[in-house]
Amino acid sequence: MAGNVDDNFVPNVPPLLPRGCKFSPDNGVLIEFYLKKKILGKPLPSDCIPTVEVYSRNPTQLPLPTGDFWRVENEWYFFTTKPHNDSVTLTNDGYYSVIKEEETIKQEDEEIGFMRTLAYFQGTPPSGKKSKWTIYEFRVKPNTIPTIQHDDALKAKVSSFVVCKLSIEKKKRKYTRKNKNDSMKLK
Repeated sequence: MAGNVDDNFVPNVPPLLPRGCKFSPDNGVLIEFYLKKKILGKPLPSDCIPTVEVYSRNPTQLPLPTGDFWRVENEWYFFTTKPHNDSVTLTNDGYYSVIKEEETIKQEDEEIGFMRTLAYFQGTPPSGKKSKWTIYEFRVKPNTIPTIQHDDALKAKVSSFVVCKLSIEKKKRKYTRKNKNDSMKLK
């Protein structure tokens, strides 16, 4: 695995971001500048993504820091090992299940990786209840790392190490209008 797992790691120093900016990299940046560099053992632009065994537990049991001015609300990032079972991964009280198959991620018209979407369900498959938690799992396209053909350890990292964006569905606000001349009011 690329890096030691520290399930209690919470970044205590915010990344160097311009005032008013939030850490919310696009998919290509997440693969090219974070995941790929982590796999290759190179310095990251910012050390704000912990390495945690995400798929072994319920999302509420993960270290989810809140209140950081540099984070997007209800969005967390983790490096982790990809589960062996590709469609359903069991935890102690539920399971992760793929809800959207892999799609190709491009940067400057070049394929650099893949993303698939998983949801967390409470209960046992296939009758579990879908929760509000979603994981977007990103992996590197193997042929974008030229030394992979001659390095078995690197091949293993590329095939099993991913970066995940975990998010929770936000509550939707309901607005009402008594009549068409009234302004919208929060309910």
